[in-house]
Amino acid sequence: MKRALRRAALIALGVAADLTPIVRMTSRQTLPPNMSAGILGAELATWAAVSPSLLPRPWWVTAANVAIGQGIGHLGAASTSFVLNSLGKRPQDRLGPQHRQIVHLAIGAGTAFNAVLSLRNQKKQAELVNKQLVRGPVTAAIGLAAGTAGYGTLLLIGEATQLAVTKLSRQLGRWVPALIAWPVVTAGLSLTAFALSDRVVFRRWLRSLSHQAQRINKQIFPGTSMPWEPERSGSPWSLEPWSALGQQGRRFVSNGPRARDIRTVTGIDAKEPIRIYAGYIPGRSFQQSAEKIRAELERTGALRRETIVIQMPAGSGWINNWGACSYEFLTGGDCVTVTMQYSYLPSVFSYLVDKNAPKQAARELIQVIQEEIDRLPEENRPQLYFAGESLGAYAIMDNYHNVEDLLSACNGAVFSGPPRMTHFTQRLRRDIGSLERLPVIDGGKHVRYAAAPDHTLHDAFGNDYAHTWRRPRMLIAQHASDAIVWWDLNLLVRRPTWIHEPQPEALHADTFRQLHWVPFITWWQIGLDQINSLNVPGGHGHNYFEEMLWYWDEVLGSQSRQSLTPKLAKKIARFIRRDA
Repeated sequence: MKRALRRAALIALGVAADLTPIVRMTSRQTLPPNMSAGILGAELATWAAVSPSLLPRPWWVTAANVAIGQGIGHLGAASTSFVLNSLGKRPQDRLGPQHRQIVHLAIGAGTAFNAVLSLRNQKKQAELVNKQLVRGPVTAAIGLAAGTAGYGTLLLIGEATQLAVTKLSRQLGRWVPALIAWPVVTAGLSLTAFALSDRVVFRRWLRSLSHQAQRINKQIFPGTSMPWEPERSGSPWSLEPWSALGQQGRRFVSNGPRARDIRTVTGIDAKEPIRIYAGYIPGRSFQQSAEKIRAELERTGALRRETIVIQMPAGSGWINNWGACSYEFLTGGDCVTVTMQYSYLPSVFSYLVDKNAPKQAARELIQVIQEEIDRLPEENRPQLYFAGESLGAYAIMDNYHNVEDLLSACNGAVFSGPPRMTHFTQRLRRDIGSLERLPVIDGGKHVRYAAAPDHTLHDAFGNDYAHTWRRPRMLIAQHASDAIVWWDLNLLVRRPTWIHEPQPEALHADTFRQLHWVPFITWWQIGLDQINSLNVPGGHGHNYFEEMLWYWDEVLGSQSRQSLTPKLAKKIARFIRRDA
């Protein structure tokens, strides 16, 4: 018994050594020779897996990158080897054992170099986004080890699948030719696996996530309380009760500056800002929610204010308080924020479940607001603005075909972090010579992109725009390190333009100058960066904070009651942080 256990332990150690990066390039004792090509591919893929993407990584992201990267490298190299062997070509036979050993050692040394370089890159990447680095050699080693264990698990699943295909093909080969049996079995197992993963795993997981999100939506954030201003939904006077608002809606109407706060911070007379929010209630249509908002507009006297902002939330109902507070302070509270929740799921899952829901909700809301404004005499109509972050930006933008169409419906717009799948931004054509990361649209006449406030004045190269910024104005904020802005399916097979563009100082890029694209692996890396995109300071990743003050100041124009100065911006920012 002891001998058997000792033998099993030795085999396990041998397998671990054969799978461990760098070590596996010295010699392999346990795994069969036919896995050599795959392991070589996995070793080379490790270089790409630890290369920088958009944001510094925690250990678990490194682990996921290494596991998937090595798995893809193994599959690609093994498939290439199989095809070459089938054609009677074996490049490895051109090298003697000694030369092969030298090549393996050189590749192992390359892995060691890239692992050390990764530590330096992570430190530099953290500095680029003003984040304190918490990752050192130990956590990096843990990530690499966990990723390699994940790669080993993928290999085990692959070997089990291959064994099943071989056995079933032999059984089926009794009745049909072998050339037909193998593809039939492979297709059958693939369809079965897909059906099971979709029906048993994915749908159950999504259903569980939905139930959890629904429970969270019913909860109340600590420090959140029912507002006592009649100007807010959820107050005792509101037609939309506190219980109907959802977690994020309750937080939104509870927070934000009151008239007294605006007076204290700015020193000017102020009105009580109006915040109207319709929650997501299962069974209530978006049209019914929009009618509830119509009633709230009448109740609060919202149409007598100078400025109305339609602010579409992210999937869970979240609104960027930096944006809303910005125009509330700048207008002296003479404004209305109107929003409608369309889901309680996080944005990515909300989009997967129903990608049309955000657009439909925005369409119903915009229609109601415009109908109410159109009923007023032209000289008494408030100015209408659009706003949204992430899926909220997508919700409004994709209701319009082009810039002229959108700006004809409002007096200005501020969007931040629109996801890559937004068709509106895809249809925009940047001027020749401008960068994809900070495109110039029609010489900056109506639309301007910004990664920092000074981009409202000049382009990525520090040059003035060809046109003065005419009204109505639209500003689209996007950071170079915002993975939600840059991730899409095209990354799987095509190198994007933005990844190899120049980075002039005026661009204020917070990513590496040299990023490398590798099929699938880069797509996977930036996909994981999305999860980490909120764990960085404001002005980076998917966090749009203080900069929103300057963006709204430029877009509001005459609607702003005062000129925004750096001193005033600091005072407002201090309040918003304290209020959060």
